[in-house]
Amino acid sequence: MARSDRLFKKSYNEALDRILFGQKFSSISDISRCIDVSRNTARRILYALEDQNILFGEGEIWAVRRKPDKRDYFPESDTLSVEESLEVGFMDWIFKNEIRPGARFSEGVIARTLDVSPAAVRKFLIRLSRVGFIRDEPQRRWILEGFTKDYVEEVYEVRVLFEMRCVEKLIALPDDDPFWPAITRILLEHREFVKNNADTYLEFPKLDAYFHRLLNKYSGNRFIESFQDIISLIFHYHYRWNRTDERERNIVAAKEHIRVIEAIVSRQPAEAQAALKTHLETAKLTMMRAIEWEEPAPGRTRK
Repeated sequence: MARSDRLFKKSYNEALDRILFGQKFSSISDISRCIDVSRNTARRILYALEDQNILFGEGEIWAVRRKPDKRDYFPESDTLSVEESLEVGFMDWIFKNEIRPGARFSEGVIARTLDVSPAAVRKFLIRLSRVGFIRDEPQRRWILEGFTKDYVEEVYEVRVLFEMRCVEKLIALPDDDPFWPAITRILLEHREFVKNNADTYLEFPKLDAYFHRLLNKYSGNRFIESFQDIISLIFHYHYRWNRTDERERNIVAAKEHIRVIEAIVSRQPAEAQAALKTHLETAKLTMMRAIEWEEPAPGRTRK
């Protein structure tokens, strides 16, 4: 997808978030300023909103005809960067092919399967290898590693440290920050998920990933965002292997997310951090149960 199309779709979704949050746009210049896009992109967004009967013109101003719903949004996959799309695509490939610890794969297979450049694949796999998720082998081949309980504990400690800090920073964001419309939408999606769990519970991993990515994205710390994305990826990988009681686990996790989000929206840092820690502890226990505890291969130790 061309970068311009991805930017338009991402910005269009942000405009929907802001409308859902109650913001009104008076002009093309207003959209350009609020969403931080060019006037040409803002014009495309405004006309698209009009075509979808979300906004309508009243003289020189624009008014809301109806509130957007999830059907109005472009899919998240259409708004992700190449790096983010690669992360999602790689994990989906692992699950669809049931790639287990100890399995080997090549960079070329990943590049062809996901239709991305070999250079982008190698850069991504090197990032994963730095946290022990995979291990490099000769001739651009890789092996998927298994984890020990000690490793899980260490990952959990880092995740608590980072995400707790994220919550502090998010609650301090100004009222006009784009984070607030985004978190409002994801709160509504979580409530809808819990309400309709009989039909949608298998979609929770995507909602879970988006929730944690949102916390990291708006933290304002490039190191937290970069490292935490990989840590979250590892948690989601093991979280999804265990299908036992999946419906119940997903509903519990969604309700935990809701408590975190509601506390953030209410700007209650202590309550938000307590709810987040409870959720991360639940995720850790799920990960512990999901992992296959294998002995390290001969001649190799794992921490």
